[in-house]
Amino acid sequence: MTSSSYSFSFDEKQIKKLKDIIIQKGFELSPLDHGLFRAKTKGTVIQAYKTGKILVQGKEALEFAQNVIEPEILGKVSIGYEEVLHPEYFEAHAGIDECGKGDLFGPLVVAAVFVDKQSARLFIDEGIKDSKRFNSTNRIFELASLIKKKTDYALFSLSPWRYNDLYEKKFRNLNLLLAWAHASAFQKLLHIRPDCPKVLCDRFAKPWVLEQSFKKMGIHHELEQMTKAESDPAVAAASLLARATFLEELSKLSKEVGFSLPKGASAKTAELAKEIFLKNGKQTLRKVAKMHFKTIQKILIESQS
Repeated sequence: MTSSSYSFSFDEKQIKKLKDIIIQKGFELSPLDHGLFRAKTKGTVIQAYKTGKILVQGKEALEFAQNVIEPEILGKVSIGYEEVLHPEYFEAHAGIDECGKGDLFGPLVVAAVFVDKQSARLFIDEGIKDSKRFNSTNRIFELASLIKKKTDYALFSLSPWRYNDLYEKKFRNLNLLLAWAHASAFQKLLHIRPDCPKVLCDRFAKPWVLEQSFKKMGIHHELEQMTKAESDPAVAAASLLARATFLEELSKLSKEVGFSLPKGASAKTAELAKEIFLKNGKQTLRKVAKMHFKTIQKILIESQS
């Protein structure tokens, strides 16, 4: 029997359950550099990392994964069956996803990622999934770096200033702007991968909205829109790339304006937007925030009263 390697992404509860199980099974536990623990028994070595990544290796790794991890921790069968259950994951295609549309501060970033059978398999094995399922920023950056090394991709980023300009002067509608940005990202990818036959993205509006943007750009590839498209490895990879890029650019903006710009659109972000406006004025606020958000409009109205 040859040595095998399997990778999983666990949350804190799943890691604790795994540790309890391997202690019961008599695994030898030891510290792991930059990780949580290393567990070893005859034929199987398990390494648990702070990012939530779990690596199972050895001659009996498959047996442990199928007999312990799947039924006792994951509660589902997945290893070796993805190509049977979801053959579409392994067909050559692109996935598109965005980050930043719901964040008051920072850019709108759209990523388009190409996968084929080999890269799809790698991404699934490495635990690549929707960026919202990761609590660790380091893990997001780690996986984004892997994606960039292993496949072709394109990034289309709109700074808040450019975003505001386009929203106010051209689109006046978030879904129309999003559709244009998605089509622009895929168009960039086609310059690198003109052989890409089809594209998948999350459904964020009525299908005709994105279809129309593609046609206006002269893109006539097969386009599929579906809810929860992040289950597909190409879209999941795009989600991670878009998130990593958004975080990088948000950090740069924070340094430029001298304020630590938070993610999201909470009361905290509204308070900071008001502070930036009062201290530095509307033009500085336009450089870091999406001006059509209701919280921004409220700040501007209040300043006139």
